[in-house]
Amino acid sequence: MTWLVAVLLSTMFFAWVSVLDKKLVSDLFSDVRDFFLIFGLMQIVIGPAFMLVAWATGGFGGTEGLAWSAITGAAFVGGLLLFFYGLSIEEVSRATPMQSLSSVFATLIAVTLLGETLTLVQVAAIVVVVTGSVLVSIRRENGALRFAHRRAFIVLMGSAMMLGIAFAAMKQATDVASVWAVEGVSVTVLGVLVLALVTRRERLMRVPAMLRVPHLASVMMLAEGLLAPAAVYTLALAFSLGTVSLVS
Repeated sequence: MTWLVAVLLSTMFFAWVSVLDKKLVSDLFSDVRDFFLIFGLMQIVIGPAFMLVAWATGGFGGTEGLAWSAITGAAFVGGLLLFFYGLSIEEVSRATPMQSLSSVFATLIAVTLLGETLTLVQVAAIVVVVTGSVLVSIRRENGALRFAHRRAFIVLMGSAMMLGIAFAAMKQATDVASVWAVEGVSVTVLGVLVLALVTRRERLMRVPAMLRVPHLASVMMLAEGLLAPAAVYTLALAFSLGTVSLVS
């Protein structure tokens, strides 16, 4: 598989995840923190499963691989928490295009810190992405153009920045560790940190009741149990095959 095929698959998977997550945080969960709790619990099951495969194939990449994979997971925590919050206050049709700015931040990091270079076409693409992200975030009100939701714009901008850091770290991780190891360690770190932030005894006690909400368990399993791991795996695979500036 080429990096281009892998990144196209990852983009498709992430798009479906965004749509389903919007349904989850807006309609099926009464509190976004309840979503984070179920999400975190799922990650600490999925992550070790990937690590078992990595352990069987000997692809952790030593201390360096573990460190970069952990940094990837930690950066994903900030990016995803902000993105999910953004989804709860903004339309998915506006929130998702804003996430494309993560590729801009990742590219800037790759150029300034990793020594990558950009072609004129890539520079033009960055201009298009930034312009498009701004345009989908503004509306005409009282004859003037204004950001539709300033708070949502700031939150989603922060999310894109954190995800850009995660992408750059993931590239460093895939240079020394297997894709299985990178996903396994980063997802486990992600789950542990999310749970550390949102776990409360009373919230844990509500988990059985949450899972009895019609369609919640099935949508959660589809989005975060199947599509999200597939999206992260194909993204890590793409980074293992191509540069940050190309893949992101």
